[in-house]
Amino acid sequence: MFDFFLGYGWPAYLAGVALYGAVIWLGARVLPEMLAMTIELAVILGLCYTQSNWIAVRWHTGTGGAQLYVAGVSILLTNAVLPAIEDQDRDGTRLRWLCRLMAVTTTIDGIFTLLGQPASYWGNHLMVHEANPLAKFSLETGWWAYAAYIVAWIAIPSLISMRVSRGIGWAIILGMTLGGFGGGSNWLFYVWRLGLQLPVLYGTILSFLIVWTLLRSSVATKPLEPVTAALNCQPWQC
Repeated sequence: MFDFFLGYGWPAYLAGVALYGAVIWLGARVLPEMLAMTIELAVILGLCYTQSNWIAVRWHTGTGGAQLYVAGVSILLTNAVLPAIEDQDRDGTRLRWLCRLMAVTTTIDGIFTLLGQPASYWGNHLMVHEANPLAKFSLETGWWAYAAYIVAWIAIPSLISMRVSRGIGWAIILGMTLGGFGGGSNWLFYVWRLGLQLPVLYGTILSFLIVWTLLRSSVATKPLEPVTAALNCQPWQC
């Protein structure tokens, strides 16, 4: 879509971007809360993915630059949902669910990485196809070392996130989740040339699951308690 607008010059491109943003903003205003949040987050994930690739590939910063950018996005997202986190996730239930999503995206990235290795890799572990230096180092040691690396990459952030403040924990796990999503999407789009459709579908499903994790309640009636109390109180009690 943006390639089409760019073909007509930068004014048409800016107009296309403005129209795109307006459609998303209007949808967020009129759609039900969960659907609106899912669409918004899917757009954010898509932009995070494409922008991190510009930083890593086009501007030659490598995976370090992309990881730094994803960390910044995860911090901004955490600040956006921080009031809900602090008020409704005091027991850490939502964070534990997010850890499970992080484990899924990291595992998918790991499986895609092993599937994407050239046939020569299985005879010579130095024939690695991987951009992340840490992952590449473990792959050069052997697939079993890479599997152990993935397990540690899931377990250590999960343990840390449950022992720090709620906001820091969410920022860590969101960043890891987005990183796993980006890594898996790169295999789908750049390596296997399956188009943008699969990364978009992947990001949409992930967005729905994150929103569901954020909105789910341990006690279904808990968010309504302040409203119910205000409606039922007597004038001299309110």
